[in-house]
Amino acid sequence: MTKRRIFLIIQALLCILIAAVLSVLTVRTYIEGSAWQAAGHPTDWIYTREKAGRILLTALPFLCVSLVMTVTGLVKGIKDEEAEKPVQDAELSRNLVCARVREPSEEMTRERDLQKKLLIAGWAGFAVCMIPILLYVTNGAHFAQTDPEGLDQSLIALVRFTAPWAIAALLCLIVTTLLREKSMQRETEAAQARAKTEKDAGIVKDPEAVRADAGIYNTAPETAKRRVLARRILMVAAILFIVMGIFNGSMKDVLVKAIRICTECVGLG
Repeated sequence: MTKRRIFLIIQALLCILIAAVLSVLTVRTYIEGSAWQAAGHPTDWIYTREKAGRILLTALPFLCVSLVMTVTGLVKGIKDEEAEKPVQDAELSRNLVCARVREPSEEMTRERDLQKKLLIAGWAGFAVCMIPILLYVTNGAHFAQTDPEGLDQSLIALVRFTAPWAIAALLCLIVTTLLREKSMQRETEAAQARAKTEKDAGIVKDPEAVRADAGIYNTAPETAKRRVLARRILMVAAILFIVMGIFNGSMKDVLVKAIRICTECVGLG
């Protein structure tokens, strides 16, 4: 393993550690704030500038190390070489191979039908799992308590009820997606065999028809670089605005507006 690879692995692990630390500190701040409100201070705000500053100060060493490593990587040109390579997409590979076939074989048709059924089954299972969640959150009786302690209990009950259904919904999509990818691989293999048979028989598909059936449009390298640059600029701007919002109190305003939308517009509570 090269030094470049080790550097990238350490940087990735550091990013995961920072996310975990910030998550733990945020949850702890919420729990402490809720306990303080329940102890006789219901009007006190849980998230203050001081608390947000303390959270950031606790994570500051990790943030500084990450910043130093990021700058070092940019200066020395350390980057993941695999990032520039196209993502291996089973559907894209299937389309490219199947576009070379003039007449699909029975196996190809059978696998394509199976993929359609799996797609419908996955989203149908997802929709079925979402029904109990929708019925729960639209029932105002589950959010009738307005005191801080009652609100905390309502949120805990909400998570306990919705989490299993949400996990089941995601599992439906994950399982059907994996099965579809396996089916796409089998269809790709069948298409390769069919294309070889047609080629041996002297049946060659017109290149323009192949391009049209594949539906692939190549992006110029300059355009791809501009898109990457635009994404990075937007990410940096988003981080700056989030930090500014935390320190100028906008986070509280946004949360209050979100609560009012749920309680007044949608009708929860």
